[in-house]
Amino acid sequence: MKVGKIVLLLLLLPVLGFASELKGNWVLDKSEIDYKVTHPLHHVIGKSTEARGKGICSAAKCQFIVAVPVKSFDSGDSNRDLHMLQITKGADDPLIQVNVVFPNPSNKAIPKEISADLEILFAGQKVNYSKVKLGMVSLEPGQVRVTAVISLSLKAFDITPPSLLGVPIEDSVPIQLDMTWKKVGTSAVN
Repeated sequence: MKVGKIVLLLLLLPVLGFASELKGNWVLDKSEIDYKVTHPLHHVIGKSTEARGKGICSAAKCQFIVAVPVKSFDSGDSNRDLHMLQITKGADDPLIQVNVVFPNPSNKAIPKEISADLEILFAGQKVNYSKVKLGMVSLEPGQVRVTAVISLSLKAFDITPPSLLGVPIEDSVPIQLDMTWKKVGTSAVN
């Protein structure tokens, strides 16, 4: 009888551990943020792994902030990266800052997907995005992977799309997020 209970407990431990809740304090453990620029002659992908962030989830809602240096994006071409830094006003506004707010789900398990409201401060402009879908996967107890694709409009941020041979890049720039968040501390959150 005792052996059966121990086996059952061992089988349930992974399930119980992965059913952690969002309530608590979180820090961004690692990230990859990619942008994709499309032009009729070529496509460019720039990547950054230098984002930093933190967040807090109460019983009612979750609030997170993420910041990434504009100069940290690497497309594999230093001249292109310098030009991107110039057109996005990276010298005057060196950080892309994203504020994320969403209601904390009532169940205890990490949801597979949530809708969040984002406020993005980039190139000196603040733009709001409503009901952005964020995918979530529990990796281990106290760790969650968050993924999303956000399509930014350069014109919304008052950025003139750069041109190559007189033809501008597309205004819509998809941003792909892949982040791992880690729960920290054990302080009570209301």
